[in-house]
Amino acid sequence: MKRTILLLASICVCFSAQAQVKTDSVKAKVDSVKADSTVIRMGNNDQVTVIIRKGNEENVKNKSGKYAVKPFRFTALGNFDIGFTTFVDDGSLSLSTANSDLELEFNKSSNITLNLVTATVAIYKNYFRLRTGVAFDWQNYRFKNNITPIANQPNFTYITDVVSFNKNKLMAKYITIPVTFQYNAKGRRNVKGFLVEGGMDFGYLLYARTKQISTERGKVKVNDDFNFTPFKYGTIFKIGYGCAALYVKYYFNNIFEHDQPKLNNLSFGLSLSGF
Repeated sequence: MKRTILLLASICVCFSAQAQVKTDSVKAKVDSVKADSTVIRMGNNDQVTVIIRKGNEENVKNKSGKYAVKPFRFTALGNFDIGFTTFVDDGSLSLSTANSDLELEFNKSSNITLNLVTATVAIYKNYFRLRTGVAFDWQNYRFKNNITPIANQPNFTYITDVVSFNKNKLMAKYITIPVTFQYNAKGRRNVKGFLVEGGMDFGYLLYARTKQISTERGKVKVNDDFNFTPFKYGTIFKIGYGCAALYVKYYFNNIFEHDQPKLNNLSFGLSLSGF
């Protein structure tokens, strides 16, 4: 009986020692890092690693003290641009005699751009980024003179009207695809810092419209393409801090088809992001 008890005791001690060895070889280590992140490592050689993070990973530092980078990100309704638009006549902001009838009310001629979706790709440590997306772009030209653009013409055509207009606007709406490179001094999202951005903008005409308001005729709207060029391409430049920047857009090709009249578009104003 004593021999049996001793034998069983020896077996229990042996299994206990083996279990202790296994337990020591599979240790769990928990490290707490910023932004409520938890890292769990199992095994002496860290064979298994589990990372649990909450919040924005871009603002979480790794072991080397550097911030994590999301290489690719989508943002819905991420940018809104509002500013002024004007004609450029052979490199000049002053219209030539041939185009003097098209003089604009500068303070009422506006450019509005609404970015529907923006895609951002981190190139180098998130300081340099490639950005693209899809946006709606409105060009609102407010004429100073009492002219009326005529629809369904082979070229852009207008007449000098006998009516005095309280409001005389020609609008063109484009869907655009910007492709830009951005430098962000902070290299992190949602952190205010200096930024510079530049690139190209490509647009396709959706439709155009005139809107005139006068005492004699009331409100009159006419939908037509008014010979706006169906495709436009130009350059974008932005400089700012945090979520606000100043922007400039200049389109290389002519506003109207067949270069009649020969005019380019220049827009500039305030760009807001981060909402």
